[in-house]
Amino acid sequence: MKEKYFLTVCTLGEHPNLLNCLEQLLKIKNSAFEDIEVLLVINKNRFPHSFDPGVIVRFEAIKGYSSVRNRAISEISEGGNLIFVDDDELPTLDWFNSLVYMHKRFPSDVISGPVLPALEANPFSYREMYKTEILKKQNGSLLKHTGTGNTLIPWDLIRRNLIYFDPLFNLIGGEDTDLSFKLQKNGTIIRFAKDALLREVQSLQKFDSSYKESRYIKDIANYSLVIRRHGSIAEKFWRFWTLVIRIAVHLPASCFIRSSLVSVKAHSKSLYVLISGNVVGK
Repeated sequence: MKEKYFLTVCTLGEHPNLLNCLEQLLKIKNSAFEDIEVLLVINKNRFPHSFDPGVIVRFEAIKGYSSVRNRAISEISEGGNLIFVDDDELPTLDWFNSLVYMHKRFPSDVISGPVLPALEANPFSYREMYKTEILKKQNGSLLKHTGTGNTLIPWDLIRRNLIYFDPLFNLIGGEDTDLSFKLQKNGTIIRFAKDALLREVQSLQKFDSSYKESRYIKDIANYSLVIRRHGSIAEKFWRFWTLVIRIAVHLPASCFIRSSLVSVKAHSKSLYVLISGNVVGK
């Protein structure tokens, strides 16, 4: 029996890989057994470029990660499963079939695949920092949280109005982690599809040390915000003392070693967010 899938890209329309990404998704649409639509949601009022007629194009005027993803959700028709793909990503040969295979085995679960850099030879990108951790995961293993780029959300969760990205995260990111925690609180399982691999076409910015530092600081601060909002008392307690210990360990060397200074900044900001609940921005 055919299932319906919306291969969905949310974008500002500015990444040079966007057209290539859409082209690859259209190839999947035209060759796969399943019923597939390619959905493009542009986070602007209008866009000067025209797209292939096989692409459904929608616009979202309210700027932000959450707003554009919520618009995408509103476009999913009866029985449709949503698959998020970022505009800087490209599917590998077995990506779609591997994602769908895991979905059919576990139809009620959120399914998430790995995203690895397209330029594997370069060890300095932000994405490369997490490559070893990703490759250690087993196919079908359970995840505590996931990103949205390479994630399948089943129709049943959309039908029950359980998929909503909080606008609080519109300008800072972290909306995917926040949703993951909310889903798990209501019993939803997030499962890893190891062979459903997307490759990220990285901009030069992502090799820059200042970008990696600011992204690192932002990510762990946002994680503290999510823990404050959805974590148990034990999780909040553990997060608090983990941050305090990391600050204490790195503080003595922070005047001499750059990585220690960055660590102190990151964990101090994260501790502030955990205690205050204030959003720190990008």
